[in-house]
Amino acid sequence: MRRRSTRKKTNPPPISTPVVVEQAEPEIVGEDIMPFVLRHEDEIINYIKEKATKATLTSLAPLLEKLEQAVQEHQAYQAATAVPAAEPAPMDYDAQLKKLQESSMMKVKEKELKIADRMNKLQARFSNIRK
Repeated sequence: MRRRSTRKKTNPPPISTPVVVEQAEPEIVGEDIMPFVLRHEDEIINYIKEKATKATLTSLAPLLEKLEQAVQEHQAYQAATAVPAAEPAPMDYDAQLKKLQESSMMKVKEKELKIADRMNKLQARFSNIRK
C-alpha cells in the first residue's frame, strides 16, 4: 500500500504592482500668488459683488417688471376713478342756510310721497275688505 503524501500547497507570490511616486510640486500659494491676491483684493471683491448683483437682478427682473405693471395699472385706475375735487367757494351764512333748507324740503317731499303711496295702498286694502 501506498501512502498518500500530503503536500502543503504554497500560495504563489503576489504580483507586485508598480508604485508610481508623484513628485509633489512645492506650494506656490505662499510666495507667488499671495502678493498678487493682496494687491488685487479690492478688485476681486468688486468683481464678485458685481457678479452677484447682476445675477440677482437677472433673477429679479421678471418680478420687477410685474411690479412696475401693477403700479402703472393702479395709477391708471386711481386717475380714472378720482373725481377732481374742486373746493367749493366759501359760502356765507345765508347761502348755507338756504342750501340746507332746500335739501331738507326735498327730503320732506320724498317722505310725503312715500306716506301718500302707503296711504293709497292701505285704502285699497280696506276697500277690498269691505266689499
